[in-house]
Amino acid sequence: MLPLQRKQALLNYLSQRGAATMKELSDHFGVSEMTVRRDLRTLELENRVQRSHGGAVYSGDSSAVEEPNAAAKLASNPDVKGRLAAYAAEKFVSAGDVIILENGTTVSRMAGMLGQYSELTLLTNGLDTMNVFRSFVTDRRAAICCGGNLREVSGTFVGPVAEQFFVSYHADTLFISALGFTAGEGFTDPNLLDTQVKKAMIQAANQVVMILDSSKIGNRYLTTVANLSDIDVLITDAGIRGEDRSFIEDSGVKLHIV
Repeated sequence: MLPLQRKQALLNYLSQRGAATMKELSDHFGVSEMTVRRDLRTLELENRVQRSHGGAVYSGDSSAVEEPNAAAKLASNPDVKGRLAAYAAEKFVSAGDVIILENGTTVSRMAGMLGQYSELTLLTNGLDTMNVFRSFVTDRRAAICCGGNLREVSGTFVGPVAEQFFVSYHADTLFISALGFTAGEGFTDPNLLDTQVKKAMIQAANQVVMILDSSKIGNRYLTTVANLSDIDVLITDAGIRGEDRSFIEDSGVKLHIV
């Protein structure tokens, strides 16, 4: 198990049980108590657990939301997601671009809208994104997918191999999403492994376009994908509240309401 996988699993274990001893965690995950202690120290700095003598207590905020399954993601606001994806594909893609699409249910819709561009290079870590774009692949429309460990629930390749892949490329624009946004925590996701790959994508792109339907604003998940300072453009829908709109515009991010 990779360190980030273990950290995620350890947090899930504590959230289900409320508390556990160091020995219990060591035995359950098959690692030394020193390794468990190091992981718990990191989680404590993130205010997810509180260490106690000989163990740890889960202290996650009840406002943090669990990761929905793929079916739930697809069923949520499909019309809005389609509209946002179409807008992004029309306004922020040009022939000859090198673009990165992550595998969120909004961003992956863009892959089916890119056939109009005669020349394009698509980078992704998503099975769904790759499958949708597959019919458009020609000598001048290329698709490159990273390797890594496959997460079934998200259909994404994650881990060091996936992260290194994106570090090796230079893209014009990254199209990315998240499962939540709050003013305090920024854009958040439930899984550390997906988050690490998304951060590598951000570093690889000259421009970052965040696509987020307004129903996600106000939700907070485990780990921060990006802050407003990390993105250039935010595309959302008219359901955004006035105070959120003002906060985002005041940050300097270009806000597009579709």
